[in-house]
Amino acid sequence: MTPGSTRVYRWADHSSTVLQRLNEQRLRGLFCDVVLVADEQRVPAHRNLLAVCSDYFNSMFTIGMREAFQKEVELVGASSVGLKAVVDFLYGGELALDGGNIDYILETAHLLQIWTAVDFCCEYLEQEVSEDNYLYLQELASIYSLKRLDAFIDGFILSRFGTLSFTPDFLQNVSMQKLCVYLSSSEVQRECEHDLLQAALQWLTQQPEREAHAYQVLENIHFPLIPKNDLLHRVKPAVCSLLPREANCEGFIEEAVRYHNSLAAQPVMQTKRTALRTNEERLLFVGGEVSERCLELSDDTCYLDAKSEQWVKETPLPARRSHHCVAVLGGFIFIAGGSFSRDNGGDAASNLLYRYDPRCKQWIKVASMNQRRVDFYLASIEDMLVAVGGRNENGALSSVETYSPKTDSWSYVAGLPRFTYGHAGTIYKDFVYISGGHDYQIGPYRKNLLCYDHRTDVWEERRPMSTARGWHSMCSLGDSIYCIGGSDDRIESMERFDVLGVEAYSPQCNQWTRVAPLLHANSESGVAVWEGRIYILGGYSWESTAFSKTVQVPSPACPPACAP
Repeated sequence: MTPGSTRVYRWADHSSTVLQRLNEQRLRGLFCDVVLVADEQRVPAHRNLLAVCSDYFNSMFTIGMREAFQKEVELVGASSVGLKAVVDFLYGGELALDGGNIDYILETAHLLQIWTAVDFCCEYLEQEVSEDNYLYLQELASIYSLKRLDAFIDGFILSRFGTLSFTPDFLQNVSMQKLCVYLSSSEVQRECEHDLLQAALQWLTQQPEREAHAYQVLENIHFPLIPKNDLLHRVKPAVCSLLPREANCEGFIEEAVRYHNSLAAQPVMQTKRTALRTNEERLLFVGGEVSERCLELSDDTCYLDAKSEQWVKETPLPARRSHHCVAVLGGFIFIAGGSFSRDNGGDAASNLLYRYDPRCKQWIKVASMNQRRVDFYLASIEDMLVAVGGRNENGALSSVETYSPKTDSWSYVAGLPRFTYGHAGTIYKDFVYISGGHDYQIGPYRKNLLCYDHRTDVWEERRPMSTARGWHSMCSLGDSIYCIGGSDDRIESMERFDVLGVEAYSPQCNQWTRVAPLLHANSESGVAVWEGRIYILGGYSWESTAFSKTVQVPSPACPPACAP
């Protein structure tokens, strides 16, 4: 044999074999150095295995406790059924659970800190939760601090709240803290907010001492989601008759009525009680031109159902629109300007502003812009909207105006340094950025990047893009601003061509970086950032003169690094 040649061989089932032999020794009483006692029943075991599997035993045998030197160790609080099952589990790795032993095993496993066995007990109990035992199991979860089981039961109750909350068991036994958790949840099952209020009032009136918790309970009801007429004629009389004035709960109703009375100002009056009960963010498109219908304008409002990957229609726009702008402020969707007939260079421009309330699925008209605008940019920033540039029947615009929901009015602010339409824009850290576009002058589109600070009311030039473009898309993701696709005119022939290039701008470094181009032309497309991804909806190709219904989702790109 050659000295120094080494090969390693592995005993594949070594661990299971050792454990199996140890169990055989235990069952025969060989080499056991401790006897565990519960309910006068004796269970022999090996200290080293107990210490390896249990923090409880590891501490008992290593920090000088008297049990470390005793042949027999009595386990106060453990049952003989539970102890035998748990020790069998430590040696054999299997735990047989049923309705007759689960309580004993859970109690013993928790006492001895055998957390894997505790997890198996929780998993078993989750499968056994029903409307007959959920409150008992919730109490069990509380006694043993079983967060996993407790969370599962919370989910069970939330999904059946409309039924369970009116049962005698629930009304008598659910704690105030748990009730508040359910009433504050966005996942609570209900037909309407009024159902949650009824459940809360039923619970409060079960026992006189609960009246002291009325404010804490009812502050979780979204009163502004209840129609104003119901608030005044159903809710207020019920609350006043069932709860004492000292509970101070009428203030919730008065707050909700003020909210309803301030229709235009609602986007800047949002609180946790005015919010929709949902954690879901949706991707929407609104209006536009539809090629399949002979290029007619659309009044569609649709959202993407992520599960079915289908577009679902919501309440249509009050009027058909294209070349309009969309922004979200305070959870409301705003549609501004646009053309009420096929694009003809701004002659059909509108100054109307519509607002959509996703809670009641209704559109309303609010204050119109000072100027009619198409092919402009609409920003949502802090508590206002900002309409930038565009064009109308008089030509390209340089004006900028802001909308205040609080006063339901538009005001002019600092204008652009030049006429601009067909540009794109985005918000980055409370600054408005716009790029590219045209000014009605002969020649190609621009490369300019402008930044607006609404606090100082000043526009400033930033480093221009590497590619001139108009009718493109622009959005912010992470620490970068992306300018996406669009089109431009050839200098020699003024023939329009598609721009597929995409570039990312770093506001910190004032630098541009080219990233992966588009697969399809996207002039005048919609763009949104949803769940950390950029979505580019539809668009138009000047080279093939065709509309697109493609949704392009670029692969996540590494943020551009600043040059040294």
